[in-house]
Amino acid sequence: MIETQAFRTQARTVDHLGREQIADCPTAVSELWKNAYDAYARNVSLHIFDDAEPVAAIFDDGHGMSYEEFLDRWLVIGTDSKFEKEVSDEKDRDGLKKRSKQGQKGIGRLSSANLGPLLLVVSKRKGESFVAALLDWRIFENPYLVLSDIQIPVTRFEKKSELGQLLPGLFDSLTDNLWGSPAEPERAKRLKVAWETYDRIMQESDPEIEAPSNRIAGTIINAVFEDKHFEPWSVWKGEKEHGTALIVSEINYDLRAQLPSIEPDGNVDKIREAFFSTLSAFTDPYVDPDSNEHNAFDPDFTYEVKTWVGEIAKPVVEDERDVINRAVTEELEHVLSGNVDADGVFRGQVKAFGEWRKLGSDYVIYPPKDFKLPKGPTTYVGPFSIHVATYERIRKNSNLSDADWAQFESLADQHGGFLLFRNGLRVLPYGRVDNDFFQIETNRSINAGREYWNARRMFGRVAISREKNPNLRDKAGREGFIDNRSAKALRALVMNILKRAAYEYFGSNSSLRKEILPEIQARNLAEKAEAERRELAKKNAQKFRGRLKKALPALMDLYESTSQVVTETSIESQQQLEDAQATIDRLSERLSDLRVTGAPSRLGSAEEDYRRFRTLFAEMQERLKLLEDKRATAIEKINPAKPEELAQKQLNSHASRLQSRLRSWRKSIDELQGSERDRVNALFDERNKIFHSLAMPLVEQVRLKRLGLDEALEQMKLLQAKLNTENEDTFQSYLDTLEVMSENINIELVARQGIADNAALRDDLNQLNQVAQLGVTVEILGHEFSSNERMVREGIRQIKAAGEVPGTHLVVKLQT
Repeated sequence: MIETQAFRTQARTVDHLGREQIADCPTAVSELWKNAYDAYARNVSLHIFDDAEPVAAIFDDGHGMSYEEFLDRWLVIGTDSKFEKEVSDEKDRDGLKKRSKQGQKGIGRLSSANLGPLLLVVSKRKGESFVAALLDWRIFENPYLVLSDIQIPVTRFEKKSELGQLLPGLFDSLTDNLWGSPAEPERAKRLKVAWETYDRIMQESDPEIEAPSNRIAGTIINAVFEDKHFEPWSVWKGEKEHGTALIVSEINYDLRAQLPSIEPDGNVDKIREAFFSTLSAFTDPYVDPDSNEHNAFDPDFTYEVKTWVGEIAKPVVEDERDVINRAVTEELEHVLSGNVDADGVFRGQVKAFGEWRKLGSDYVIYPPKDFKLPKGPTTYVGPFSIHVATYERIRKNSNLSDADWAQFESLADQHGGFLLFRNGLRVLPYGRVDNDFFQIETNRSINAGREYWNARRMFGRVAISREKNPNLRDKAGREGFIDNRSAKALRALVMNILKRAAYEYFGSNSSLRKEILPEIQARNLAEKAEAERRELAKKNAQKFRGRLKKALPALMDLYESTSQVVTETSIESQQQLEDAQATIDRLSERLSDLRVTGAPSRLGSAEEDYRRFRTLFAEMQERLKLLEDKRATAIEKINPAKPEELAQKQLNSHASRLQSRLRSWRKSIDELQGSERDRVNALFDERNKIFHSLAMPLVEQVRLKRLGLDEALEQMKLLQAKLNTENEDTFQSYLDTLEVMSENINIELVARQGIADNAALRDDLNQLNQVAQLGVTVEILGHEFSSNERMVREGIRQIKAAGEVPGTHLVVKLQT
């Protein structure tokens, strides 16, 4: 006798298909955002509320679901997109063009289990009622439950105010999956046995854990969904008539780690970095309608992540196209972009060291000779587009300005990576730090200079589409492509394109690099010296203006107070002679203190003040000279009895003043040397520790097998070389300056004279340019006059010729 039996599905199947299939929380968010895209949403967002029990919510403005659609589609696992109802109604597409489905397996909605166990779904289709459902994904973890015994409470309502009244009933119905309902005694018995068995098994394995059924019941009973959790949703605000909301309680730690209340540590920082790097480039930022690519898409889709503390929202992830886009990357010094056709041939353009070397489709790269491109209907790759840009990691090798180079260094920390997009949406995990699908870092570990590309310091992507590249299919867990012949061929083609461009234009084997790099380095060195010269000139000008601002009022007071000093000074006796000498000494010392030196070549607004200062200073020097002349005449007339005593007294006075000023300088120098010694010691301490702090994470990544040993050693070598260059620039120049100073060379005077000479040369150059422009103008005028002269002569000749022929009339138009 033959019997027929059907598969019986355990509840745990849903857990296997959902939570266990998704690699991590950001990937789950990405999947749910793609579901919103498939529902023709224009906007999707994730909001995390920093409550006593944090809540997360994903909102979209897609076409939403009616009650019937929720039952027939959302609650049916594995609804394949090929058999789903086509979204052909224009109002469902909200004016958008038809989109290719991103979800293919009908299980994307199950990834919401990765966000947290308790889920409230609220959806609305235009012209239909709201539909709401409540479920706890942990119920599906019980291996002793049959799937058909789990019942999801679903309701519908017309106004948003009704949801609060319906929630208690939804929670009560959900708990029936733990204790059963008197209305279904047989089901209640099965549930009782299943939960008792599961609780006993779990507690036998770990006596300290709470029974799973009690833990689930506690969550359901204590969960709170408030109005504020719905307020950011455009449907709830009345701005849209359609969309879907997913509200989650007991959220994943990756979501909690985004909250301001979570104290940052090494683990939290890594979680935040991975979360940002996964979601910040959800849509292709490198699409440009004016570019030469033909397989790149702008999905017309925006996204964001926000955290909420009370009524204050803080952005965590925003659509990054305003920060990093095609236009920004084309400002980099190395750019490669174009298309790869069905035969694997790349045609595009390349920019190297700041100049476009080939444009349009002039740059051609053929597949490797030993590579055979698969052509079968289930193996071919299809055409795709590529855009990638980078910059020189070592500053002295770069064509970029200091500001631009620093900006791209900062951008690379957050937005660097070589990504992959399908129909304009991110395909994970490509572009993550721990993914090396195109073997960029593997090749660098062999020879970083020759291979050149650095995944952490490049911006770009490969663009594919579901229509032209159907054989590039995702794994069930959305963690990359199934490793079929098509995926292998794509990898080989892209690797070859990057390799050929590096060999021909960017890397250490490139003849262009060998030719142009010395010029760039020399120019950067000259620009650095010029920048330092300008900075020194600026500081000197500031110091001079400060001294002038302080000295001019004091000099004016001195000038006014000594207006009668010459006429009022009478020297008729030795005492008066000594008094006159004291006045001369006092005025000389005061003038010496007020002396202002080191005037820059261009004073700007201080020009008038400096002219006045020089005039007053010269007049004060003249007064001193008159007093000294008066003293000389008096000495001859008085003929002091003991002139040596006066001379000794004057010597003591001068010596005292000199010593006073020397003590003042010594005090200032000691203070400056002390603070400088402290600064240099702190700088040495900092530079001693920096390599260890930057290199130690590489050792940790090797231990965790996230980084290969060869790659780690190569990165350490590059880091050591970079820090060694920075240290040399910092300390060797400092040492050279000290050595020059030890030889008593006045560096400030040399620098000031160099600045003055430079300014004078610039003035001469400007005059020469003006003379050259005048010469060009004269040459142009001379050419015009010569042309007009020839025209006049030709006109006269034609007139004479016409006069010799009877009946001929000639009109000649002369242009001046």
